[in-house]
Amino acid sequence: MRLKLTSLAQVVPFTLLAVAYACGGTDNTLIGDGGSDSATGSDVTQDNNVVPDAGLSCTAPMANCSGNPADGCNINLSNDNANCGGCGSVCNTQCANSVCPLFTADSGVPQNVGDFACLTIDSTNVYWGTGLAAANGGGVWKVALNGGNATLMIGNQDRPHAMASDGTNLYYANFGATQGAGSIQRIPIGGNTATPIATSQNQPLDVAVDATNVYWTNQGDGSVWRSDKTTPNPQNVVPASSNGHARFLRIDATNIYYTDAITGAAFRVPKTGGTPASMTAIPTAGHIAIDGTNAYVGSGSNGAYAILSVALSATSGSSQQIMPNLKSLGGLETDGTNVWYSLPTTVFPFQANMGAIHRMSISGQNDVTLVSQQNNPGCLALDSKSVYWISQGNGMVSKTGK
Repeated sequence: MRLKLTSLAQVVPFTLLAVAYACGGTDNTLIGDGGSDSATGSDVTQDNNVVPDAGLSCTAPMANCSGNPADGCNINLSNDNANCGGCGSVCNTQCANSVCPLFTADSGVPQNVGDFACLTIDSTNVYWGTGLAAANGGGVWKVALNGGNATLMIGNQDRPHAMASDGTNLYYANFGATQGAGSIQRIPIGGNTATPIATSQNQPLDVAVDATNVYWTNQGDGSVWRSDKTTPNPQNVVPASSNGHARFLRIDATNIYYTDAITGAAFRVPKTGGTPASMTAIPTAGHIAIDGTNAYVGSGSNGAYAILSVALSATSGSSQQIMPNLKSLGGLETDGTNVWYSLPTTVFPFQANMGAIHRMSISGQNDVTLVSQQNNPGCLALDSKSVYWISQGNGMVSKTGK
């Protein structure tokens, strides 16, 4: 597979991500996905991010997942299908090197995905869009969280990209071939017919949902929108700007948090609309993830990237650089205790099969490489046991223990 570096640069006047990832971070929902960004309910329960070893001081990749010292360090996390990369991360395909590919390479799933490929999860499935034009395989797929037979939910889509599930329906952005040709669509998670939520959108990029509404950013003009999930009524929350370039967003119970690349800032705006407040200036701001206290934002270009932290309540406040000196940066997620991020490649200039998935604490300490030798991993999603990603170099969707 070739490494795709140009398509986003044709529509975006800057380079934020190492291989031009247009995907919004995933796991955006407040309900239904077992994720982390809502900072409410089960989303802030303590995850098994540290492998239990019953005081045995097991040497990786060996672990004691039962918590019973009598069992010893009896689980090999690198190839155990019941504990792939972490205790309780189940793999129904074949765990190897702590990676669980969620479908087989010969299962009919397109292995060529576009720069706009992205994924999300709910309590049952992983969903992803191929990011391709309709004529080239633009479609939305799903597979069970533990892997198995992948299913095409809908084809003939125009660069389907970021998406979010509420457990009943999947909401996704069709980026569109030209400005004004994008749309937000809703499809039942068990169905094959999509219903437009909004049309004539200007390159919609990222999507989030709560119990009532769906929210999205339009990269083409810097606007932010919302609509009722069941009765489409698109409303402009943040108007288009002559110099704005809204990209990635997250929501909590009250606000929308989003990054703007041209303005170079992370913003906060009430869900009901109003004047956006600049939380902090962040050069070439990109992916954003939130917990109940802070936003974590990717920043950088051209082989010089970093992850920064800023208080959700900040108004033109200062940010703290928690992970500097990255050669690349893809997806970004948090559960309030740790931050997970993908490196499309660990060197610059870019090379395939040199990507990695990392975990660090929210303060930037204890950085760990969970898996390596991935083919340009992009956006991420989390549940209580696993981290999921899509590799743009070969179209594979995978997971490993958190």
